[in-house]
Amino acid sequence: MAQYDEIVKHLMDRFSDEFARLAFNTSNVEVVAKLDTEQQTVKVHQNDMTFKVRFQDEEVILHIEVQTHDSRDKPMPLRVLAYASVLMLRYEVLVYSMVLYLAPNAGRTDPGGYSYGDNTLGLQHKYQVIRLADLAGELVLDTAPVGLLPFTPLMKPPVGMNTEVWLERCVETTRTAPVDSQTRGTLLFALSTLGSLAHDPTFFEKHISEEMMQESPFYQLVIQRGIEQGAREVSIKNILSALTARFPHSNTQHVEQVLESIFSLDRLTELHLTAVQTPSFETFLQALDI
Repeated sequence: MAQYDEIVKHLMDRFSDEFARLAFNTSNVEVVAKLDTEQQTVKVHQNDMTFKVRFQDEEVILHIEVQTHDSRDKPMPLRVLAYASVLMLRYEVLVYSMVLYLAPNAGRTDPGGYSYGDNTLGLQHKYQVIRLADLAGELVLDTAPVGLLPFTPLMKPPVGMNTEVWLERCVETTRTAPVDSQTRGTLLFALSTLGSLAHDPTFFEKHISEEMMQESPFYQLVIQRGIEQGAREVSIKNILSALTARFPHSNTQHVEQVLESIFSLDRLTELHLTAVQTPSFETFLQALDI
């Protein structure tokens, strides 16, 4: 889902070294740069992050794919193989891949690789599979890598600790992390949103106040985008309603597709006025440049 994707990508971008250490399971790794795969015309999934890292005294590429749930369109091993192949072909360096599963039941059947044939003829490709539900959350809280704190509610609690006590500890550790108030607001917002994947959202509403999260510029940006998206949806609905009411026998399916591609609220407002005043459906299509 989009809200989880945006938060995770923000955290990975800001705390990339911590995710690199998670992927390679060592502290002896350093992120050198984030690779903008869109500008480099490498076609990858929208949920991915790609970094150039220094590992074992050489620069390599780390590709991280985040999955809220299991892959539904294509098998994950084939997707990872395709991404790694494109990246390796473009940059001509070693590529290491990690798939990070967020939801508790996700990733259980991911084999962590794809292979066929034998040593003479065939292919073998492996990647790291990390399910948050399998990670020991207490270790993360004890070592407190800041960028991973928002994921702790999705991790495995200590044996014998009930869920509410565990979540309270996750929130408290994040609230007292040695960071500035803006970063703390971002971490708490991320923890609340991600934690709701596996737990009752009302728990986080009770323990994390709106005022805490409002300290975060990222939180403010997400809220503003949500408001704008809501306004877009209302504008598009109003345009289609006006057209349907005035021209009931017209097919608005293609119009809806075009409207969905328009992100300017001013343009949508203008088109709504046109839909209300246009003398014919064909005239509206001309205004829409169809």
